[in-house]
Amino acid sequence: MSTRFIDFLDSYNTKIVYNELENNILNTIIQCHFIEANLSDPAFSGKKPVLPQKKIDISQNHFSYWHQAMDPEPFSLFQTKYSIWQTKHEADVNFLLSPNIKPKPRVIIDASMQTISDVISVIENTEYSENNEYNIDLKALCNIKSELIQLNSMIGMESMKKSVLEQLIYFVQELHVGKDKETSDFKHTVIYGPPGTGKTEIAKIIGKMYSKLGILKNNIFKKVTRNDLIAGYLGQTAIKTRKVIDECIGGVIFIDEAYSLANSEREDSYSKECLDILCESLSDHKNDLMVIIAGYEDELNDTFFRVNKGLESRFIWRFTMEEYNAKELLQIFKKKVLEIGWIFENETSIVEKWFEDKKANFKHFGRDMELLLTYVKIGHGRRVYGKDSELRKKITLEDMNHGHEVFLKNKRLKKEPAFMHGIYV
Repeated sequence: MSTRFIDFLDSYNTKIVYNELENNILNTIIQCHFIEANLSDPAFSGKKPVLPQKKIDISQNHFSYWHQAMDPEPFSLFQTKYSIWQTKHEADVNFLLSPNIKPKPRVIIDASMQTISDVISVIENTEYSENNEYNIDLKALCNIKSELIQLNSMIGMESMKKSVLEQLIYFVQELHVGKDKETSDFKHTVIYGPPGTGKTEIAKIIGKMYSKLGILKNNIFKKVTRNDLIAGYLGQTAIKTRKVIDECIGGVIFIDEAYSLANSEREDSYSKECLDILCESLSDHKNDLMVIIAGYEDELNDTFFRVNKGLESRFIWRFTMEEYNAKELLQIFKKKVLEIGWIFENETSIVEKWFEDKKANFKHFGRDMELLLTYVKIGHGRRVYGKDSELRKKITLEDMNHGHEVFLKNKRLKKEPAFMHGIYV
């Protein structure tokens, strides 16, 4: 039994893969044969024949007929049976243009990452390939590898690092994005902790990570103080505050010791004007702005969040920086020594107990370690002056003790207020 031409084409389509040129040629042949066979049929076109019968005889002059038949005017007259037929039988162009598409191999990665170290381990032990499909966004994580290493190398802060990891995993899956892809959850963050615990550095790392991930569109990080936001008279504060916000759209505004923007005892009309505008902008720019504030938790609650009650609900991410213990202070000090190219003459003589005995004097942690190192270097310079050059830049226990004595003399040990009340410009 012979097979109809159209049946042959249908079966042929399922057996071979066409490229784009073959598809165009085949469709042209199909249309040409069908039109030539039915163009003069009123039942097909719904009109009287629009071309002379002699033009339909392709054996006499095929190309003459075809050029006339392709004229848009006569073609517009018949869109009945042919349109129906074409819908049913026209080849799937999308399929034909992608003849060699195969499902990408799926690579399953253990996603039970509990620490930043786990994430870094996955990145380093899994080579990313565009030809593979992964159960996690490995490409995004690879893009922020340097920031993750920088964060992980910071001494201590294990609880804070876990909190940042939770935020990262949430954002990298785009769970913060609304159904319409136009709205987003708040990204605004509070970092609780005393001075010298690395809050500014953490804020910079967070901003850079989210810029690389595309969560923030611009790599902008601006650290501001009260003077950057509040003017000396009403009206100008609004202008200054809005200017800072506009400059940071798509990036991060970082306000360290944010309680300086307000006070806990008296109403400050300048502060209120600033914080009211800031609160409004936190909502208006929730999709394209991240504001990070930092300071002691109690002071922030008594000042910053007290002046405008709407602020607290907009800062949904809260990280806590723990105070450094003696062991971590020792690690910080040693790290700073090595970073400047100095060494210890006898490293075993600089022990954890030395820092434990003096920890009460180091209220500002990392900042105090930097200050201590300065005084240690000064004492060292006095000790090695006029002696063999090989002794230089080798810190001894004597240098440490001398540096600590100078540190105490130059540092006011009486308790300083965490913030100054009634700061007015």
